[in-house]
Amino acid sequence: MIYPRNNQLLGSILIVDDSLENLNFLAEMLNSYGYTPIKAETASVGLEKAESACPDLILLDLVQPEMEGYQLCNRLKNNPTTVDIPIIFMSGVNGLFDKIQAFQVGGVDYISKPFNIEELVARIENQLTLKRQKIELTQEIECRQHVEKILGESRSLLASVLNCSPDGIAAFKAVRDTQGKIAYFRCVVANPVVSQMVGQHQDNLVGQRVLKRMIDQLYPNLFEQLVGVVETGESFNQEFRFELNNTLHWYSVIVVQNGDGFSMTIRDVSERKEWEVLLNQTSQNLYQQAISDSLTQVANRRAFDHYIEQEWHRSKREQVFLSLILADIDYFKNYNDYYGHQAGDQCLREIAQAIRNAVKRPADFVARYGGEEFAVILPNTEIEGAKQVAELIRSEVHQLNIPHAESTVCQFVTVSLGVCSLLPQPEDSFKILISKADIALYEAKRQGRDRIVEAENG
Repeated sequence: MIYPRNNQLLGSILIVDDSLENLNFLAEMLNSYGYTPIKAETASVGLEKAESACPDLILLDLVQPEMEGYQLCNRLKNNPTTVDIPIIFMSGVNGLFDKIQAFQVGGVDYISKPFNIEELVARIENQLTLKRQKIELTQEIECRQHVEKILGESRSLLASVLNCSPDGIAAFKAVRDTQGKIAYFRCVVANPVVSQMVGQHQDNLVGQRVLKRMIDQLYPNLFEQLVGVVETGESFNQEFRFELNNTLHWYSVIVVQNGDGFSMTIRDVSERKEWEVLLNQTSQNLYQQAISDSLTQVANRRAFDHYIEQEWHRSKREQVFLSLILADIDYFKNYNDYYGHQAGDQCLREIAQAIRNAVKRPADFVARYGGEEFAVILPNTEIEGAKQVAELIRSEVHQLNIPHAESTVCQFVTVSLGVCSLLPQPEDSFKILISKADIALYEAKRQGRDRIVEAENG
């Protein structure tokens, strides 16, 4: 078999599989895509090579004669040398329990055999991209922390070279009234940067009085904070947003006691603030990836578990109804077997979009609950409203007209839905809502599928 070759090496991948045929096949395929394969026929060899070679990613066969894939993954995740290596499980078993357990022990993805080569490569590259982004983000943060530390240690040196400093540096002496209380400050030193900031020549600044009202115009209560530095000796380090020369800037202001007065260093940190915003956006993107199902782009099971518990506690506190819809694609396994996994994936995407189309309110929550099962959380919704949403979902799916030759219900893809609405009681857990909706879903399938069943109360 011929694969597209990429002359650029994309990373090293450790393959742990007791089947020599699978091992050689994967190694040849990965090599052709530009990766560096590392082969291990047993779990113990895989553990040794993971520690010695420290690959960028591990493809781990779930079923191993010497040691289960779960056990090997657990050992790798408890080893400081290998804990950060992403692990993708491979298995001929496609059960929900196996997938859940794979993620629980630390796996980042799960692919069923026989797998599609393009899909496998896409999953590998997705994990390697996430790893690269995490490393780059960490390095950027460490670099900036290091720079800030060096700059902090250099402040005493900068005070001796005022006129060469890129920062604004100034010193002020306290002027006290007859009762010994600080009435105002007088500037005794100011470098060219400070002069430029306030729009006055250095010679004019030195000796000038700085009154309370002038300081508090810059920032409320700033005068009292400066007095506190002089009287207590405690340094002052804050960031402020000032408008100077008709432009808004962020400044880091560091004030330290200097005799009966204080020294001040002012640094324009506007660029750093922009970087912080960028890093925060990157973190948000990574978080969004962590809570989203990569196939359907709706929320994943982890996000569902968090949201339903959160909404349950809120509904219990406010004593309002909370509804849950569980929807299952009818005869999806037959669909997958007949049309193939790629068609199955496309079907899941279209069903997910149809469900999102039926859910209108911002607080309503759509998640992929299992393989072909979806969940919809409806806050502040009683049973009649929930059934209306369920009927909208059922109608949207019907309108897709996705052919299903292996369904005994309809010639097109349909869904069965279980609906439950509860007013949470103090002693109840959110799990009772899930359980009742699941029982209703089972009853919908038992009654013939392509229908909505309301959960029984009591």
